[in-house]
Amino acid sequence: MPELSVETGTLALYCPIPLVLHPNAAAVQGRSFAWMERFRLFGDGRIPRENALATESARVTGSMMPSAPDDLLLLFVTYMYWGFMVDDLVDVGTPEQRSQQYRELAPRLLRALESPLVDAPDDPPYVALFRDMRGYVAQHASPAQTRLWVDAFHEWLLGVALELVDARCGVLPTVDGYLFIKMFSSAARAVTSTLEICGGGGELPAEERESPAVTALTQAVSVLMNLYADLFSHGKEASGDYNIINVLMAETGVDRDAAVGEAIGLCDRVMVLFLRLRAEVAPRVTPQTRAYLDNLGATLSGVLDWCATAARLKSGRATRLERVDQPSRADTGAPPYPNIAWWWDQLDSSQGSR
Repeated sequence: MPELSVETGTLALYCPIPLVLHPNAAAVQGRSFAWMERFRLFGDGRIPRENALATESARVTGSMMPSAPDDLLLLFVTYMYWGFMVDDLVDVGTPEQRSQQYRELAPRLLRALESPLVDAPDDPPYVALFRDMRGYVAQHASPAQTRLWVDAFHEWLLGVALELVDARCGVLPTVDGYLFIKMFSSAARAVTSTLEICGGGGELPAEERESPAVTALTQAVSVLMNLYADLFSHGKEASGDYNIINVLMAETGVDRDAAVGEAIGLCDRVMVLFLRLRAEVAPRVTPQTRAYLDNLGATLSGVLDWCATAARLKSGRATRLERVDQPSRADTGAPPYPNIAWWWDQLDSSQGSR
């Protein structure tokens, strides 16, 4: 089965999870923009409104948790719009310029997270909005969930710092290191923490959330979201940018098409792991955790669809998605990357490899 058609620019990826859209995503988008406009994000913030709209955050967020209550979807949608705008602040320019933007942004975000009641009239609009989102989380989540959400942003800031160090040194990590660091620098933990709060299934029991199996499922989704984005955005990125294709080429010496094939094979391998492990875990956990696992699956399908269609990831060379009904490789066992190989250990011993 071809993984990449060079002639048509089609990526064939295994994802048997159906795409389901939230019925009220468009209405929630309007509420989200009203929220952002209260903080003059598109005026004093100098952020073009059309740039925010082009991210299609409401659509993709709704597809990640299609049964979420509207008031909770509002938080997730607004966070996604905010996240893309802030990502542009620290992901554009030279490594030195990006580091300076990060140095100015990180302390303000930390203050908003840890001291949200501080009067900070000098904060820019996107920080003021973030502080307001922090308050919204506290109103709609338990204290434990709120702390998890706050800690997830600490992890994001750490991941961005690690990525910036590599950029300033002009190096790329190993494939194994990349898969781990990218879970943090892409704010994937912030996404999954927000998914628990907003998904509509209720708070997960701590012993289930922190269990190795559920942790593996959460991390698998984090890695797949990043790999999907890398595959569809690689055409617009420089050879030294943080992207799984560049990392594979640098580590193994293969050409671009071979690296794309390897990345697709890894995606399919992780998808098989996710489906098997989720099927094993779901009968043993509470309804709250089952709802979270359902939303993790919806997230994979929704993010894959978004990556294939979002203008944000497009380059001059069109790349289309073909969903296939079988993984591209016969071997779906653990890959040779210790940072993720332990996920397969959570399967029943008879299914750990194929």
